[in-house]
Amino acid sequence: MRCIFCKINSIDTISIEHVIPESLGNKEHVLPKGAVCDKCNNYFATKIEKELLDFPYFKSLRHRNRIPSKKNRIPIEKAFILHQKGDWVDLIVDKEGISISIDNPIVIDLIKSKKVNQMIVPIIPEPEKRNLILSRFLAKTALEYLTLRLCECEGWNEEIVDKTELDPIRNFARFGIGSYWEYHQRRIYNEDARFIDSTSKHSEPYEILHEMDLLYTDNNILYFIVDIMGIEYAINLGESEVSSYIHWLTENNNKSPLYIVSENQIKKDEGTSGY
Repeated sequence: MRCIFCKINSIDTISIEHVIPESLGNKEHVLPKGAVCDKCNNYFATKIEKELLDFPYFKSLRHRNRIPSKKNRIPIEKAFILHQKGDWVDLIVDKEGISISIDNPIVIDLIKSKKVNQMIVPIIPEPEKRNLILSRFLAKTALEYLTLRLCECEGWNEEIVDKTELDPIRNFARFGIGSYWEYHQRRIYNEDARFIDSTSKHSEPYEILHEMDLLYTDNNILYFIVDIMGIEYAINLGESEVSSYIHWLTENNNKSPLYIVSENQIKKDEGTSGY
């Protein structure tokens, strides 16, 4: 067994690699031990995923949707109390509900006396569409998801590790080597959307935290597609370009590959459903 990123012997690996971080709701999509060595696992956790999860957008997303970290903590959200000078407070979510942490005694008195009864929670914009950390995260996730799809096949480890065509995205994800890797980003449904299983008469509405798939375009270019709470990201595993994906969207009425099944696609793999 060799690591799919650094290619060293990883037979003694003890860590488990999650394709999507646990802090984004993933409990199911994990790679076999050794697919990613302990050193690479720690690198991605501390240098890529932690930075991504610290983005204001993702912290706010996890707070609003009560998605806990692997330590079962939900990020704190900032809110603004309206009074003469104004003041920021912390919104804390736990199993008991939502509470407010206030340090300013003046604000506490104003709330107790009911002289202040308005609070503003800022709207955090979606991630910028050209972000290096997000690009490396998508590159890492793409290679891992491809591995996940192949890992039950005989010789999968050699197929992934020895495939030189994957070296550029591999080295970009792990070592930051090479040029910036382009990706495509767009919103395909609202964050608060709920879905119903059309095959069941008794389906309860549910939310989707994430879902992933692979897409082969007509000219045999392999893309990884992932949707995180309504934002779809697409990245090319072979080279840093997305023009062929944009062309594919145009040819398919801008419908997401996650919702279209055709002969040149692998069947959709749904991520963890909401709670």
